[in-house]
Amino acid sequence: MGGQIWIALQVFAALFTKIPMIEARAMLPSAVLLVVFPVGLVIWPGEPALAFTLAFVLCQAMRYALRAQLLQGGRTSARKRWVLVLLTPAAVLLGAAHPALLQHVPSVISAGFVCLFAMDLMDRGYATVRSFWPGEMFAPYARELTQAMLVLHLNYILLNETMIAVASLEGWMVFYAFLPIVHHVLVTALFRTVFWLTPEPGRDER
Repeated sequence: MGGQIWIALQVFAALFTKIPMIEARAMLPSAVLLVVFPVGLVIWPGEPALAFTLAFVLCQAMRYALRAQLLQGGRTSARKRWVLVLLTPAAVLLGAAHPALLQHVPSVISAGFVCLFAMDLMDRGYATVRSFWPGEMFAPYARELTQAMLVLHLNYILLNETMIAVASLEGWMVFYAFLPIVHHVLVTALFRTVFWLTPEPGRDER
């Protein structure tokens, strides 16, 4: 029994070893969040809600732009750039009125992904996973990856809501700023788990 536990621990540790470095540009939105907030406090010393809203909205806008650029092969259309330019000030004004609601935005985003992955499992198309990770390497594992990502995003909702309840605003911002690194590590570990444990990747039911 002791030997089996030791082997299980070694396998678990292997999931988190030699994880590739996250791209530097993926952390740019987090840098914006952590830099703009204190700068905003200096500019508007009596308006912490406005400083937080500005930092958060700029962070989200940059994350959206980077994701759109990645999905389009490094190009962002002029129309989408103009949409970001026009919507960012409006989002700042709306968010400043209810800044606490902005902390729940990551939970809403994760809930959206949960719905997408759940629908993919029901129709067995696995379109979301196939669009994010195209190629022959991932295609045989589309179902298991969809299940894993659904569970991961459910946990993100729980984690975010817990952090909102127990941490200060500044503490939550640090958590959210480093969440891309946590996501990178967990997704890598989940993919390795799926690849190692999924038998017969070429089953007909796919």
